[in-house]
Amino acid sequence: MSQDTTSPNMNDEQRAALADAAWTLLATHNLDQIELEMIADMAGVDHRLSGALGGSVQRLLLAKMAELDYQTVLETYGDIQDEDTVSVREKIIEGLLQRFETYAPYRRQIEALNRAARRHPELALRLFDGLEAVVRRILVMSGDPVRGLKGMLRVKGVIGVVLTVARVWMKDDGADLAATMKALDDNMTKAEEWGFSLRVFSGDRRSTEAGSDAADKYAHDDGYDAGRRGVDND
Repeated sequence: MSQDTTSPNMNDEQRAALADAAWTLLATHNLDQIELEMIADMAGVDHRLSGALGGSVQRLLLAKMAELDYQTVLETYGDIQDEDTVSVREKIIEGLLQRFETYAPYRRQIEALNRAARRHPELALRLFDGLEAVVRRILVMSGDPVRGLKGMLRVKGVIGVVLTVARVWMKDDGADLAATMKALDDNMTKAEEWGFSLRVFSGDRRSTEAGSDAADKYAHDDGYDAGRRGVDND
């Protein structure tokens, strides 16, 4: 076996090339039409090695999405880390909008994945897991420790916002994604109203509406003070 095949750095590069090739093919093919050999040929990787590195077409596509989500989280963190005067709510919206911006050039791939998920329940579950992971990270770095049952429910609520807004985003061809931004703001407001009705947020709703910003919804939550001492990301 050659040194190139066993080199960790080379393997990482080839795995990334395979993921990029799979993602590119998804823009013009249904998922079921893509074969691992097609991906290997596009990436210039040996067929057998592609199986060892990639495993399957689905795994390569999910790896590419994980890379894009990692990029989203880092860029959002860079934008909000020093914004002490910005509310938790605004930071969350910034993170979600950044994710929509990251995926804006790849609407064809997302549409293809949505079609495939209807036929492949295991893919739908993996896509949901990936979305839940990135939403949780966005909430944590925005100042919501997402601890306990209330934290889990807030994560699920924001996932619902993302899935709802995605329908608007798919048709939003504006350079600034203004329609997507408005949909995010509107649906976050609805989610907050549900959160109060289900007691996902603690505290006095009337005082929050009277003058404080959305960060107070999190500051009054029972898990927030404990979370400030150490983030529990499950």
